[in-house]
Amino acid sequence: MNRPLVTFTSDFGLDDWFVGVVRGVLHSGCPEAHVVDITHSIPPGDIERAVFVVNAAARDFPPGTVHLVVVDPGVGTARRGLVVRAHNQIFVGPDNGVLESALGASDPEVHSITNESLFRPSVSATFHGRDVFAPIAAALAGGAPLAEMGPRIVDPLRFPEPKPERRAGELVGRIMFVDRFGNLLTNLKPADIQNAYPDTAKGSFEIVAGGLAIRGLQRTYGDAPFGSLVAVLGSSGRLEIAQVGGSASHRLGLTVRDEVHVKLVG
Repeated sequence: MNRPLVTFTSDFGLDDWFVGVVRGVLHSGCPEAHVVDITHSIPPGDIERAVFVVNAAARDFPPGTVHLVVVDPGVGTARRGLVVRAHNQIFVGPDNGVLESALGASDPEVHSITNESLFRPSVSATFHGRDVFAPIAAALAGGAPLAEMGPRIVDPLRFPEPKPERRAGELVGRIMFVDRFGNLLTNLKPADIQNAYPDTAKGSFEIVAGGLAIRGLQRTYGDAPFGSLVAVLGSSGRLEIAQVGGSASHRLGLTVRDEVHVKLVG
């Protein structure tokens, strides 16, 4: 029999006890669960970063996985808790847009969390990750139906990823994530470039970031000389800007939300 799989993503960091006690509640509610930490290094309250990370990670987990996502700056307020079934997986977290990777599916099943009998006996207004969301995730991992969590709803808060723009003959994207290597992951995908420039025979691409131009795409980082700036289609399926053997973020002075321009040159 396969063990239930639960992933856990948060902005809790690892310096305090928060991650450990949430994992303890998960195992108390579903002792057979296998808990996988995606990351707990989301900047505090950064919903956009959490959406990006969960979207990048969830696709590689098997059907039936329960994803617990706790980035909850509105903890203890009137904001709802949600359970979402999408992509043959289940997502649990606050109704603040952090579950966008599930809500953006073609036909998500969304329930508001209202069944207080599943919560911990004493709910802290400042730690719903432990007292509300972890018990719900454990119940779902143990096979409880979504309908038991609460009523189905149609108005969850959305946090869609910004789309690239056409501007003065250029395709303008933005940096969505900087990984630990200093690579700049953008919101530009192959389809965006193809749709903007369907006739690529007239020239090649130039990617401009931080005032520097990068000509064309490399297959991988090591296909260019050490120290070079390169553009690649990374494992996330997005356009990445990297420095071979270094940090593109430091080299270019760029970070999340900064712009990247793509244009066709002769």
